Amino acid sequence: MTVNYDPGVDYSALIAQEAAKGVNANRPLLAAYETARNAKIAGEGLNYAQTHVYTQEAGRPRHYYTATDQSGYIGELYDAARSRALSALEGAYDAQIAELDSEAAALPAAYRAAKNAAAGDAAVERRNMDESFAAAGLNSGAAGQARLAISTELLGSLSALDAEKAARAADISARRTAAMSEYRSAIASAIAQNETERARALYEEAVRVDESYREAEQEMELQESYLAVLPEITAAVSAPAVRSGGGGMARASQPARSTSAAQAVRTPGGGGGRRFDAIM
Repeated sequence: MTVNYDPGVDYSALIAQEAAKGVNANRPLLAAYETARNAKIAGEGLNYAQTHVYTQEAGRPRHYYTATDQSGYIGELYDAARSRALSALEGAYDAQIAELDSEAAALPAAYRAAKNAAAGDAAVERRNMDESFAAAGLNSGAAGQARLAISTELLGSLSALDAEKAARAADISARRTAAMSEYRSAIASAIAQNETERARALYEEAVRVDESYREAEQEMELQESYLAVLPEITAAVSAPAVRSGGGGMARASQPARSTSAAQAVRTPGGGGGRRFDAIM
């Protein structure tokens, strides 16, 4: 691409003037100035070193200044988060089931002891009754009726203990079933949440990368647009102090040209003249 330059413009001064704006400097315009300066040095055979501080983007791959796609890393993060969530759920479920198993395992011994205690109490009651009846001289028929009542009461107590044991076992089984259902539901919820958050993160990453490409392309297009009308721009912004014969020796100033072409430069994508206005 042929670069037009004005032999009478000190592009180093223009670069310094724009670069002095710091973060607000128009970098595509700086690249255009530097391109023109290098073209002037080569075209005029000047004894100055060319620079590539701002024009280095032009010689590098399109992806050099764009964002690196981190989708793979994001996927790894969400895979790890999913594994941690599922492991935590599994640990909580295992602990809950172990507690229920322990409770169920303790039932036989607990109710065996309760039955033995009930039978022991009945035996003591029967012995005391026999001694009492013998001392009172009561007949064996009365004693038999009393023994029958004690046995009936014992059987009722043992049946009640069996029913209570069965109820507790059924309650433990129901809680185990509920725990399994809650565990499966929690797993499904954790996976769904992980996938939703993963999808959102990947979408945001895709938008970020896409915007970086678009911004890089706009920067390059803007630089090219400045190069196309660089003579008009330099004529519009050049003061007598920046008109010279090379890198430092000033020439007599020349009248500034019309600014109409320079004012026509606009940022790609409908940005208007904001970037260029910053240097006016």
